[in-house]
Amino acid sequence: MNVLITGSTGFIGRFLVRRLSKGNFNILCLVRNKEKAKTLEPLGVKFIYADITQDASLEKILNHRIDVIFHCAGYVKNRNRNLLYKINVLGTENICRLAKKLNVERMVYLSSVSVVSGNDCAPLYEDLPYKATNIYGESKIEAEKKVIDYRKKGLRSVILRPCMVYGEGEPHMLGLLLHLLKFRLLPLIGGGRKKFHLVYVKNVVEAMIFSLNNDEFLKETVFVADNEVLTIKEVFTILSRAINLSAPWNVPAALNPFLLNTPFIGKRLEFFLKNRVYSIERIKSLGFDSLYPAEQSLTRSARYFLDEKKRNSYVS
Repeated sequence: MNVLITGSTGFIGRFLVRRLSKGNFNILCLVRNKEKAKTLEPLGVKFIYADITQDASLEKILNHRIDVIFHCAGYVKNRNRNLLYKINVLGTENICRLAKKLNVERMVYLSSVSVVSGNDCAPLYEDLPYKATNIYGESKIEAEKKVIDYRKKGLRSVILRPCMVYGEGEPHMLGLLLHLLKFRLLPLIGGGRKKFHLVYVKNVVEAMIFSLNNDEFLKETVFVADNEVLTIKEVFTILSRAINLSAPWNVPAALNPFLLNTPFIGKRLEFFLKNRVYSIERIKSLGFDSLYPAEQSLTRSARYFLDEKKRNSYVS
């Protein structure tokens, strides 16, 4: 099977490439940065240098036979509305157009739970109305609409909505959490009782591959999350224990109003005062079950981050 992967040098994309390289797949990686592409060279993949935001640059791909497209590319920082639109919306539309021209057997698009995260209920489920809480989520809504439009035109497309993804080398959330825990800057507000549903990157990758062989995925949108729903206290405790830190400390209830009104800190602590839970009944009903347990995966991810810091320190 010939597969094309966008975002192949990104966090999820790298894990997907590694996983597919162990199977019967001919892998073409759509890349822009030759330096980043070097990390994938040992896997025996082929590279196509193009930009998803430049429709003309994608024309060269029409010379290849592609059976499946995994569209992982995206801009995840919640800033710069124009860049979010250019990469997430316009880029996705261009990939959909390419997929239609290639008449691929399937396109697997990585959306996000952020497209419905503004709804006030727990757990969230797939059929809630679109409602984002930030401009990143808004861009993913518009991108998902593009995929659905092309689905109506006959593009056989899977729409997966992972929740917050963690794993070895995750460049955004995990490092920050571990840094704050290390310096005792991340207390448990409200006792850490709120739910913090996450998904391990390898569970996302397995769901992407699993969706290739079940046509029910072509009809709806599907959440992807770990089987276990942990509390914030449980997540912080697992991470702290993994790298030999003291257990996270509780904020006395009397101090909550003060901290929540503190500039810079307050907004970040508010994040942990909301239950973030996602129904996975739909993906389970389609036969998928996450292979990697949350506690072991969080532990492995945290220890990898610590080892990576040690390696970088040694090299420097």
